[in-house]
Amino acid sequence: MTKEELWKIYSKKNPSFNGDGNVTMSARGLRKMFDTTWEIAMYQGEEDVEKTEQNFQQRTEGLDHLMSIFGMK
Repeated sequence: MTKEELWKIYSKKNPSFNGDGNVTMSARGLRKMFDTTWEIAMYQGEEDVEKTEQNFQQRTEGLDHLMSIFGMK
């Protein structure tokens, strides 16, 4: 997720964030914003780890196959 995509999520729920005026938040609102950011970041991070692991597995399988072609395994 890009920074712009995350901002769209926030500004969709809080249209006043798109203006030039002052925005005030309650402690509860700030906590909700923090929790939402954390959840989005954790979800994206977990997806990135899964993709990295899948890519590594595919490369390892490809390398194993290449090595077997040349009798190295």
